Amino acid sequence: MVALSAVGIIVAFVLLIGGSWKKISMFLVAVICAGIIGATGGLGFIEAIKGPYMDGFTDFVKSWAVIIALGALLGSLYGKSGAAWRIGDVLIAKAGSSLALLVYVLVGALLVYCGIAVPVTLFVLLPFAKVIFPRAGIPWSLFPAVTGLGVATFAMYTPGSLQVINLIPTQYYGISTMAAPLEGFASSAFLLIVGILYLKWEIRRNSRNLALDGPDQYIVQGEKVDNSEMAEKAPPFLIALIPVVVTLILVNLLQIDTIISFSVGCILALVLFWKNIPDKAACISQGFNDGIMPCILVSAVVGLGSVISSTPVFAEIRDNVMLLPINGLAKVAAVSTIISGISASAAGGIQLAMNLFGEEFLSWGYSPDIIARVAAIASGGLDSMPWNGTVVMMFTLSGVGYSKGYKYVAVITVILPIVTSLFAALLYTVRMGLLG
Repeated sequence: MVALSAVGIIVAFVLLIGGSWKKISMFLVAVICAGIIGATGGLGFIEAIKGPYMDGFTDFVKSWAVIIALGALLGSLYGKSGAAWRIGDVLIAKAGSSLALLVYVLVGALLVYCGIAVPVTLFVLLPFAKVIFPRAGIPWSLFPAVTGLGVATFAMYTPGSLQVINLIPTQYYGISTMAAPLEGFASSAFLLIVGILYLKWEIRRNSRNLALDGPDQYIVQGEKVDNSEMAEKAPPFLIALIPVVVTLILVNLLQIDTIISFSVGCILALVLFWKNIPDKAACISQGFNDGIMPCILVSAVVGLGSVISSTPVFAEIRDNVMLLPINGLAKVAAVSTIISGISASAAGGIQLAMNLFGEEFLSWGYSPDIIARVAAIASGGLDSMPWNGTVVMMFTLSGVGYSKGYKYVAVITVILPIVTSLFAALLYTVRMGLLG
């Protein structure tokens, strides 16, 4: 039974990866996979779906649906009001061509760190990129990698980030969102510096082809932004910052409940941006709804973890993970990034890793703070496969082909986060060695 159960899990994960690649409904594929795992694991096809799968599914929805929806609503309010545009415009306008790359990345990171949804941030950054890249001599084929550094790496899991990748492991262990601040901030700085240096090297290497690698040579998507109209419409810079700054303070410093904190941020944004939002009812409704489907898709993957943990092979998987001949924190990183790669989702991967191995990680003697930080960073590695939603969106919006731009994305959003998670583990190990 154990061997058959293992085969069922392998087949299910192959189907999950294949479904992601072919863009088949993740929910549909996950339900079928749950049935396969149940049938081969002695639970029964239908029984596995109705029982442990739906238990895991509903548990995630119960814990995260409102938070994710409120984050999407906050992003909608910032997008429709022009507040996100104002923040980007002011910061980028102050950067010369020598700092354009760094400031562009930091603008995207700031918006994401403050809880603005990644799709909203991408639409904000795209018009800026069209202007900045030619002026700064940045090849357009690097758009997905440059933008990915800002929106899909360190900002997602820097201590205090309002993104679910940071919230899930810290809430699982009941610790602060600022957990492991030394390792967290140092790792984010490491990733940012190495990422910028790598991109600058690629820019220099591709500078000869710049005339043939600008936005005009690609079919760039997205609505055309009228900067003069946005300048009149958008709220002032300092006003635009207030809702996200207040939300960050409530969550990280005052440690107020996340739902209450996001609600306050949304209410503040609605009040402060009231005159800047043309159709308020549509903005609120669409914004909140935009968070529902991502939550459902992540829940669909998380439910598989409940089924797997109910099979006879799970105990052997757990024991074999413990026997891996590597540092314990490196095991945390390996498990987290592999599961994220299978689910093509950092959020789904980190939740699945916590559900399956969270208590096991603790039994290895490490503090929950460093486990949460390493797991969060690592979950942002293998999730960035070509079929990942954010990756697909960056390539679709920019018009850059995978054959031309994905190799840069792989370095920035796959290799660097994995290396950074090991950097965080090493930093913690060194610090503990010096202290103890």
